[in-house]
Amino acid sequence: MLLPEVRSGGYSWDKGMRLRRPQDFRNVWNRGHSWVHPLFVLWTAPNDLPRSRVGITASRKVGIAVQRNRARRLLREAARRLYPNLMPGWDLVLVARSTLPEAREAQVEVALAAMLRRSGLWQD
Repeated sequence: MLLPEVRSGGYSWDKGMRLRRPQDFRNVWNRGHSWVHPLFVLWTAPNDLPRSRVGITASRKVGIAVQRNRARRLLREAARRLYPNLMPGWDLVLVARSTLPEAREAQVEVALAAMLRRSGLWQD
């Protein structure tokens, strides 16, 4: 397995780290477990791969397109920075909630780290 290219603040976001197909998202929602935070919902399900993959969604309930895009960017950046501490072999789906676009980047990163610890997917 090749490690992702290291950049300042974490890892780059390559295709192998993302959930891309709708059936992968459905699989996590159908087989997985969820943890709720005021900023987002974390869904997890085991996969048979040597790495973890992350998918991000933001529905229209989050707001207009600009707000949905900001919510996705915040979650993607937090996941990218925390990816080295993520236990391998899991699929994660991060679902933005309506409060996320107003949050600061640091808040989202701290919240995601806390949710990963709570779900048992954090490794030091």
